Amino acid sequence: MERDHWWDVIRHCRKRLRQDRDVLSSKQEQTFRREIQKAQNALSADSPDMTKAGEALIEAYNRCFPSLDAPSWRENGEVILVALVVAMAVRAFFLQPFKIPTGSMQPTLNGITVRATQPHETTWWYRMISRPIFGEIVIHFVAETDGALDLSSLQARKFAPLHYGGRNGFFTWFPMDATQFRVGRTAYTFPTEPNKFRGDVLGMGFSSHPPLLKHGQVFRAGETILSCVVQTGDQLFVDRFMYNYRKPERGDIFVFETHDLPVSSPGDFYIKRLAGLPGDTLEIKELDLYLNGQKLMEPIGFRRVMSRRNGYRGYSSHSPGQQHLTNPEESYTLQERQYFALGDNSFASADSRMWGTVPYKNIVGRGFFVYWPFTRHFGRID
Repeated sequence: MERDHWWDVIRHCRKRLRQDRDVLSSKQEQTFRREIQKAQNALSADSPDMTKAGEALIEAYNRCFPSLDAPSWRENGEVILVALVVAMAVRAFFLQPFKIPTGSMQPTLNGITVRATQPHETTWWYRMISRPIFGEIVIHFVAETDGALDLSSLQARKFAPLHYGGRNGFFTWFPMDATQFRVGRTAYTFPTEPNKFRGDVLGMGFSSHPPLLKHGQVFRAGETILSCVVQTGDQLFVDRFMYNYRKPERGDIFVFETHDLPVSSPGDFYIKRLAGLPGDTLEIKELDLYLNGQKLMEPIGFRRVMSRRNGYRGYSSHSPGQQHLTNPEESYTLQERQYFALGDNSFASADSRMWGTVPYKNIVGRGFFVYWPFTRHFGRID
């Protein structure tokens, strides 16, 4: 056993010398080589001085490389740097994480949306598992004092990591945008940014459900102000590699940049279903999408939307702000390198019907795999 130990020491010393000989002076290198050779000779001859020679080798090693006893900061730094470079390369050229920001692709993909709670979602055990497993924050605000809902004082807030809001609050692991409102003199904080709060809670946007709160609403102490669930949005990987070898195909769920599109927040990334390719002519008739005069039935994603079942409602020709495909007689023909993007939740989607086509240069990649939360959406995207 002792012989095996000293052979391992010699092998490690030779390896370290090959890796880091550049940090040694000529004299240090010669001395270190000499000690390695002495230890090897003593070991080969089974000399009684074997242990002494091995200990001398370790002393020489420690003089040359003082950080022998533990991985050096340099080695750890190199490992971390290589890992960061690999991660950045994967993100830049292969798979990019992406979070669904809105409900425009529901029910195919969940965005950051708000809905009323179901009876089972108010239990303590569900509130404990809802965030890590289902990506949901269960909200239950109770009035601490009598007062009226004052929406004129809405304020944007930003929570630090590991924030806990107490009885009328919630726990956050990561930084989060939030909105503060008041009932009487008491402030309450809701876990979405103000525009999302106005749209999904106050019903001022594309929300498909009635408002959950109304300005001036009066509450007594102990009454429930708001009971709802905030879905924090599906998180997925975007395949940036595939479109280097094939062009985008009809039916792909794809991500694109908006820096030069007339959208509400230029520079954001959008995710939609690719409905029209260069040369296609599109029409919307009675909630159905037509391609070159024929009802579009393939790929299956379009058929699901037009089925008007399981949460799908067809394609709208009269959504707020719609500029294209506004009536059955109107068609839209795409030019070269233009792509037409539609949300599966057509009645609550800002897409190419509002701001036109997506240039090929704006396309980032194809939605590939939902990795969180662990709902029915988990897995490959179609």
